[in-house]
Amino acid sequence: MNRTDSVIQHKKWPSVLSVVFVAIVSVGGYFFPFLGFLVIMLIILAVGLSFRYTRYFCGKVCPNGTYLTAVLGKVSRKHRLPPWLYAPELRRALCGFMFFCMINLIARFGQTWAQIGRIFWAIYILSVGISSLLGFFFKPRAWCALCPMGTLQETLGSIKKQ
Repeated sequence: MNRTDSVIQHKKWPSVLSVVFVAIVSVGGYFFPFLGFLVIMLIILAVGLSFRYTRYFCGKVCPNGTYLTAVLGKVSRKHRLPPWLYAPELRRALCGFMFFCMINLIARFGQTWAQIGRIFWAIYILSVGISSLLGFFFKPRAWCALCPMGTLQETLGSIKKQ
């Protein structure tokens, strides 16, 4: 194997791991709600990294973005996302709405650890579904332009700079 083949093989691993992660959490979370806590760990990691590197998580760590590129890269229609879909106001509203839903669901139905895990799993399934639809009809990573975690990271990063 020459050096080029080695580099190509090395770059495939993040894609494979991301697809496996998304599949395990998406399918496995139905049967094992505690897998929803992996989503919490992703949120904590994204928030933690955003204080040092704004949106570093999105480009280097986020399994969803890599999953979208790996799975939808060949079948996506590759249209540009309409500007109104990634307007800052809509992004902040979506971020606030998703966090409101998360807190509301935990307050109403999160009596056990399994129920809390199931809530995070459900939110994850929703975002994977929406991101897959956007990725198919637009560019594979279209969701990344309005992702609530990316919006939260940018907000925290701008606070850090002030």
